[in-house]
Amino acid sequence: MRAFFSLLSVFIIILMLAALPDTMHDENGKFSFEPEAGWTSFKDYVGGLANGESFHYQQGTDRNPSFFDDMGRYFTISFLYLFVSSVIAITISLIVASWQAQSDKEWIKDIIGFFGVLPDFILILFLQMGAVFIFQSTGVHVARVASSSIDNPAILLPIMTLLTIPAIYLIRTLSERTYEVLTEDYILMAKSKGINKLTIFFQHVIRNVLPYLKADLHKMMAIMMGNLFIVEYLFNIPGVTRLVFNDSAYQFNLTVNGLLTFVVLYLMLYWSIRGFVYGLERVFAYG
Repeated sequence: MRAFFSLLSVFIIILMLAALPDTMHDENGKFSFEPEAGWTSFKDYVGGLANGESFHYQQGTDRNPSFFDDMGRYFTISFLYLFVSSVIAITISLIVASWQAQSDKEWIKDIIGFFGVLPDFILILFLQMGAVFIFQSTGVHVARVASSSIDNPAILLPIMTLLTIPAIYLIRTLSERTYEVLTEDYILMAKSKGINKLTIFFQHVIRNVLPYLKADLHKMMAIMMGNLFIVEYLFNIPGVTRLVFNDSAYQFNLTVNGLLTFVVLYLMLYWSIRGFVYGLERVFAYG
């Protein structure tokens, strides 16, 4: 019951947010606020749920397709980019955090700190310029700088962009926890018995670090979902944001359905990552 009311609250909040643009108008340079227009959009959407009208949107001048006809492929593309980036970010963060916790080299922290404050669009610009420079210098096509079509998507650079900031966030968090674990008495006892570092890492460190990782999943995913807007736009990726934030006039139905899709995307991504972390627990923590 609690979950139902939470989802209902999210639905109502999305409707209210989507109605705001309809309440604000600029007529001859004068701003006007018309709450009745927003309320009308609100009622029309709820009323159109029964006959399916709320799930149609205007495309071009003569098309009125169903939202579900197009959303499937857009949703799949966004989900795959996010999930693959999440898995790589988690894997990298566990390895680097363990290494950083045992290292006294300050330049490592400086590099991590630099990339942590680098804005997404600057990182994307550097990656695209780097790929172009390598191609012009060596003739080697290391990565596509943008997606030219669904059949020719940019893969490497978008994934690198999506995983960089979440990975850095997890490295900073997990390195502190890893350091605390490595100074525990049972770890020192294992080292004194001559147990190699890999065995200690897989059987003792990961077991005690994974709970902190699970606690930070929502923060990591919030970062990635925010980055998704910029990544899909600048790399021309045909994902969820392509359909929702198009060049046509504002459409209440499309905005509501798009925001609800982001909620579903978030939930599916969260439980998929939880499944991946659970797999790590089964393989390493209880292996």
